[in-house]
Amino acid sequence: MSCNNKDLYSSLGWCQGETVIPGIRQRVYFIPKRNIVKWPTLPATAETAEDLATYEGSFLLAAEKKWLYLDVLSEKSPVTSETQGEIPSVTTLNKATFKHPGVKKAVTAFARQANNDDMVYLIQTKTGEFRVLGNELFNTLTKVSTAIGGAVTEEAGTTLEIEVSDVCPAPFYTGKIETEDGEIDASDGSTTTPEVGG
Repeated sequence: MSCNNKDLYSSLGWCQGETVIPGIRQRVYFIPKRNIVKWPTLPATAETAEDLATYEGSFLLAAEKKWLYLDVLSEKSPVTSETQGEIPSVTTLNKATFKHPGVKKAVTAFARQANNDDMVYLIQTKTGEFRVLGNELFNTLTKVSTAIGGAVTEEAGTTLEIEVSDVCPAPFYTGKIETEDGEIDASDGSTTTPEVGG
């Protein structure tokens, strides 16, 4: 047996006075895993350390399927990753809390389905990068809770608690995102709107 693991560690610097902007943007994209025909790949080896944490290629979806969106209160929607397990089976538990302000029928219908479904989520950080919650190896758990509220000062809304194991902390994604409103290039956030007619 030959082990040819490539050493891809790199120095991790930080400049005094540099601002690290936390959080995600308002729009989160989601799709049931069964609607993904082909996955991008997370490389086992790469040329740079950055490549090791980034999916290669794009998601290929089933015919007529698109990424749908969920608008969240970004200041109340944290995303975290933490180590779990023991060597040589250490993985990462990726977690997110998505706070959606709605409690109407469409949100309730989402909750009824997602509670027992295997979903994939794409989040965009405040600095523009897309990251993935969900993968081929492990099921994604989506726990949904709803607060209709009581007193006029109480908060109403729907909260999604996402948990999924992965071999990488919320991998980066730079491929294409086919949505109802057009195609997003995740490498730079640009959108191509589909032509009407013709």
